[in-house]
Amino acid sequence: MPPTPYTIAVPDHQIETLRDRLRRTRWPTTVPGSAWLYGVDLDFLQELCTHWTDHFDWRAVETQLNRFPQFRTPLQSPNGETLRIHFIHRPSPRADAVPLLIQHGWPSSVYEFHKIIDALAEPQNPNAPAFHIIAPSLPGYGWSDIPRRAGLGPPAIADLWANLMSELGYPRFAYHGGDWGAAVGAQLGLRHPERLRALHLTAAALAPPGDAARPQSEQEQRFFRDEQEPYVRNDAAHRAIHGTRFQTLSYSLADSPVGLAAWIIDKWWMLSDCMRPEEAPRGGDLRRRFTIDELLATVSIYWFTETINSSMRIYHEAARPAAQIEAEIGGQVRLHEGQHVTVPTAFARLVRGTPLPPRSWCERAFNITHWTNFPEGGHFPAMEIPHRLLTDLQTSLTQHPRTTNAP
Repeated sequence: MPPTPYTIAVPDHQIETLRDRLRRTRWPTTVPGSAWLYGVDLDFLQELCTHWTDHFDWRAVETQLNRFPQFRTPLQSPNGETLRIHFIHRPSPRADAVPLLIQHGWPSSVYEFHKIIDALAEPQNPNAPAFHIIAPSLPGYGWSDIPRRAGLGPPAIADLWANLMSELGYPRFAYHGGDWGAAVGAQLGLRHPERLRALHLTAAALAPPGDAARPQSEQEQRFFRDEQEPYVRNDAAHRAIHGTRFQTLSYSLADSPVGLAAWIIDKWWMLSDCMRPEEAPRGGDLRRRFTIDELLATVSIYWFTETINSSMRIYHEAARPAAQIEAEIGGQVRLHEGQHVTVPTAFARLVRGTPLPPRSWCERAFNITHWTNFPEGGHFPAMEIPHRLLTDLQTSLTQHPRTTNAP
């Protein structure tokens, strides 16, 4: 079956039900002045949820997304079931445009890319490269079907996206992804290298094989000691929960919009570039990078599509024994001896978010042709620093090997 055009339209009664649930919230206590020390700041969350109840305009979010051509199409999953996958397909009018699949992670959605889709497809500078944009919702996220069978981790999703691009008539394409989008991209590079023109990633989801994964320089040792270990110790508890007993947590998150908002907003605060060094660990203002409406748009997508439980499942699928997760190197899948991503790969090193190891370490797993050290930005660059990400995508996917310290 060909892709079917899709329009997002949440029924009015669901919006009213959400507001009613928000008005009946039973709030917890907190230590006065603790701010973000123990988790999401109570004052901030109450302000956010008051806005959600009384002022947030979901219909404006629908309008933002519905101006992009959207579709759903049935695809045969490697685990044996047929899933209707939701995706944005924004073709460029340029004859020289390159197909580019852009992939969100958790806790995000295709909404993350709304600031850059048009600029990539129709750049204002006629000399800048143009792209046909394909932005799918991960299985179990947004308006894609929820898998009913186990086994749909990053390798299987990579196969699914290879099939999607074939269905759309793109035999070769470029790819951008962060978080789980980076994991899927890395698997595409391993499993379908002949399909990829180039990769652009913000996280290293593959570790070098064997002893090559161990730090081999002072810079690499300093990274794992000063960045990776503190991140795993202080900021990555959600990975352990999602990878083990996520179902237990989801009963609360699926039933309480405030609980859902707290769990998602905590990760946006923790992973985005919203904190000044002197503010840690209590401080950080999300409004430095996002509007309240942008934050609520993301939370609302998870609420209206009822996908918080299914979105967390990918952590469990990736942690299954066959995935060979190596916890001591931060959750990357360790390559086998002789494996290497040969696809030309660009990395964007952001100042916040999942720590990206030094280039020397990543080069033992990827064929790196471009490396950019950003002076700002975190886990959600398409929302936080769209202009910088746009420039890096245009440059890294079309130019010769280089290293850039972005101005």
